Amino acid sequence: MTSKLSQTKSDYIWNTAAGLINAAEAVVMSMIVTRVTGLVDAGMLTIAFAIGNLMMTVGKFGVRNFQATDIENRFSFSVYLKTRLLTVLLMIVAVSAYLAYAFTWLKYGPDKIMIIGMVCMIYAVEALEDVFWGYYQRRNKMDAGAKMFCFRWLGILIVFPVSLWKSRNLGLTLLICLVVSLILFALMLCLCYGKICAKEDRNIGQVLKNGSLPEIKQLMRAVFSLFGITFLSFYVNNAPKYAIDACLPEEIQACYGFVAMPVFVIGLLNTFVYQPTLLPMARKWEDRQYRIFVHRVLKQLAVVGVLSVVCMAGAYVVGIPALSWLYHTELSAYKKELMVLMATGGFVAVSGYLSVVLTIMRCQKDLLWPYGLIAFTAAISLKGIVSRYGMIGAAMSYLILMVLLCLIYGVILTIRLAGKEGRRT
Repeated sequence: MTSKLSQTKSDYIWNTAAGLINAAEAVVMSMIVTRVTGLVDAGMLTIAFAIGNLMMTVGKFGVRNFQATDIENRFSFSVYLKTRLLTVLLMIVAVSAYLAYAFTWLKYGPDKIMIIGMVCMIYAVEALEDVFWGYYQRRNKMDAGAKMFCFRWLGILIVFPVSLWKSRNLGLTLLICLVVSLILFALMLCLCYGKICAKEDRNIGQVLKNGSLPEIKQLMRAVFSLFGITFLSFYVNNAPKYAIDACLPEEIQACYGFVAMPVFVIGLLNTFVYQPTLLPMARKWEDRQYRIFVHRVLKQLAVVGVLSVVCMAGAYVVGIPALSWLYHTELSAYKKELMVLMATGGFVAVSGYLSVVLTIMRCQKDLLWPYGLIAFTAAISLKGIVSRYGMIGAAMSYLILMVLLCLIYGVILTIRLAGKEGRRT
C-alpha cells in the first residue's frame, strides 16, 4: 500500500513537472531569441512552433489516451510501437511536403526552412517518445515517461541559449538541440525500458517483428476521430499565426505570439478546477441524474466567466508591462489585441470544457464536424482579414471563431440533453 502511494505521488510530481516544462518551452526559447538575435528570428520561431505542434498531431495520431486506457489489452505494445513508427514517418513526409510547398509558393528563405524543419524534427522525437510514455503508464510507471520528457527538454533548454549565444544562428542551434534530443531520448530509453517492460517485450527487435498490418489499420481506424479533433483544434488555435505568416512581417508574428501567450491561462486554470469533478459527473450521467449534471455544467461555466473577468482585469493592469519585460520588446501598441485575445481565452476554455462534457455523455462523434466547419471558415477567411486589418484582424477573427464554436457545442449539448430528458419522461 505504501509503495502504491509512493508511486502515485511520484507520478503526480513528475507529470506536473512535465506539464510545466511543456507549457514553458516555447516561452523560454522565445525570450532567449528576442534578447540574442532579435524579433525576426523570434517571429520565425513562433511560426515554427505553430507548425511543429500541428505536425506533431500527425506523429502522435491521437493514440496516447487510447493506449493508456487499453485495460483489456486490445492491442499489444508491438502494434502501438509499429503504428507510432508509421505515424512519425507520415509526420516527416508531411513536414517535408509542407516545406517544399513553403519554399516554392510562400517564398520561405533557407533560414526559415531550417528553423521550421528542426523544430518539427524535435517534435518528431517527442512523438516517438510518447509511445513509450504511454507504455510506461500502462505498466503503472507513468513517472518514468515524465522523467524522460523532462530530462530531454531540460537538456534542450540548457544547450539552446549557450549554442545561440556562441553561434548567433538559430537554425544551427536548433540542429544541435535536435542531436541533443535524440541522444537524451536514446539514453533514457536504455536506462528505463529494460527495468519497466514486460518480459515478452524485452527484446525490441522481436517487438518490431510482431504486430500485423491489419491490427495497425484497426488501431488507426479506432483513433482516427481523436486524431481529427486534435489536428483541427491545433489548426484553429494557430490559424491567426498562419494568416500573419502569409501577410505580415516576422516582427508582427513575434509580437502576436507574445501577446497571445496568456490566452490559454484561463483554460489551464479552468482545467485545474473541473478535473477532480469529472468522475462524479460521469457517475451522475450514468445514474441518469440529468438535472444535477446540468447544474454542475452551468456552475462550471460560471467559474469560467469569473476566471475570465479576473484574468482580463489582470491583463488590463499589468499584462503589457509584464509581457514587454518578459520578451524584451515594447508591446504597448498591442493592448487592444491583448484584451481581445484574453476574451478569446475564455471562449477557448468554454469550448474545451464543453468537449469534455460531450465526451462524458459519449457524444464525442459530435465534436469533429464543428471543428471541421471552424477550420474551413478560418482557412478561407483569415488571410484576407489579416491582410486588410493586420494584427487586430487576426485577434478579432480568432475571437469570433471561438464564439461560433462555443455556440455550436452549446446547441449540440442542449439537443442531446433535451433528448435524454424527453426519453426519461
